Amino acid sequence: MQPGGESRQRLESMMEDAQKLLTNAAEMKRKLDELTVSTRSEDGFVVATVDARGRLVQLDLDPRIYRSPNAGGLASQIIETYQRAVDKVDTDTRTILERYLPREFDVDQFTNIDFDKYASRRDVADY
Repeated sequence: MQPGGESRQRLESMMEDAQKLLTNAAEMKRKLDELTVSTRSEDGFVVATVDARGRLVQLDLDPRIYRSPNAGGLASQIIETYQRAVDKVDTDTRTILERYLPREFDVDQFTNIDFDKYASRRDVADY
C-alpha cells in the first residue's frame, strides 16, 4: 500500500458517507415530517398523537370519560398515553435515521440537525 493510502481510503469513505447523507437529506426529512404515532390508553378513552419530535399534534377524548369524573385520573391517563406515544415515535425516528446514516455515526448527534438547510432546493421541491 502507498504511504498515506490508508488515510486516503478512510477520507474517501468519509466523503462517500457525507455525500450519501446530503443526497438523501430531502427524503429523510420528508419521512420524518410525515411521521406521527398515535397511542391509545388501556381503556381506549384517550388517544394521543405526536409528531417525529414528540410534539402533541392531536388529543382525542372519548365522551365516556365524563361518566365518572376524575380530573386527576384523567390527567394521569393523558400523560401516560402521551409518554408512550413519545417513546414509540423516538424508536420510529431512530429507525428512519439509521436507514440513512452511516453505521459508525451516533444517531443522537443527528436528532437536532435542520435537514432543510442541507437538502437542495430541487430535492425539497420534489416532495
